[in-house]
Amino acid sequence: MFESEFTGMSDHLTLELSTEQRETLLRGLRYVRSSIMLTPEEPSDAVAAGRRAELQKVAALSEMLNGQSVAEKASI
Repeated sequence: MFESEFTGMSDHLTLELSTEQRETLLRGLRYVRSSIMLTPEEPSDAVAAGRRAELQKVAALSEMLNGQSVAEKASI
């Protein structure tokens, strides 16, 4: 079902997912995105930068699951 390959300093994991499994993961990523957005924190530049970085990671994973190219920035 999955294969892990180690190359250099990074790990790559290849998964074969059914459409239902992919949709489940995407639904979970939407929940994670909402959680990041709703985390109560003092507004500051550092908090905003950290939030943008986390949202970018979630967006990149979502785009990979959708078979799209990864965008440079996630919208907040």
